[in-house]
Amino acid sequence: MDFFAEYPRLEPAQQERFRLVITRLLSGEVLTPGEALRPDADWRFAERFRELLEAYLRIGGWRLDIDLSLRLCRAVHEAGEQRVRFNKLESLVLCTLRLVYHEQMQQATEEVRCEVQLGDLRERLIQSGRPAHQLHRRALVNALRRLERHSLVALGRGITGEDTDRFHVHPLIEKVLPPDRIAELFERVRAYAAEKPRENGAEPEASEADGEGQPQAEEEDAP
Repeated sequence: MDFFAEYPRLEPAQQERFRLVITRLLSGEVLTPGEALRPDADWRFAERFRELLEAYLRIGGWRLDIDLSLRLCRAVHEAGEQRVRFNKLESLVLCTLRLVYHEQMQQATEEVRCEVQLGDLRERLIQSGRPAHQLHRRALVNALRRLERHSLVALGRGITGEDTDRFHVHPLIEKVLPPDRIAELFERVRAYAAEKPRENGAEPEASEADGEGQPQAEEEDAP
């Protein structure tokens, strides 16, 4: 499709919607259909004008990744400008939540969202070998907020790190960690889960890059 020929044919309101959708995609947002009572108009637009969005993104070296089975849409940079590297705790949380998501979705319908209680997550991390004193409220909430920044989870406003807090895991996690890599990645993360923290008690800082737009663990720390 020729973007420069097709875009002017859109109505003014459609052109404005196009700009909004492109802005969200290039800012790293992941589009989904939204809630039943609050559908996302940008998702419907992306479905309808998929080829036009793809034509525009290709100009800048991006591609449109729209998965109708997982019901998500995102922009991915072909040259790998989106890679995300997580520290050890973030990587362990990511792999653990991927397993939880897999377990819940095995018995769920498309309408069911994956919901996790923070206390259950903490218990799983301890069982995997992470010392309990390293899973204090602030550390765990910070790790989850890092995942939320990349549209992997939704925490809501009220989460404080209490065991009774609940949050949702987004389907994007299935794209980040495909089913055939779950066991391999989790075992490798478990191998360093019990390692002693650095002298200053801090985890390594994360950085970004990736050709598939998929979060990856920091090279020295994770799979």
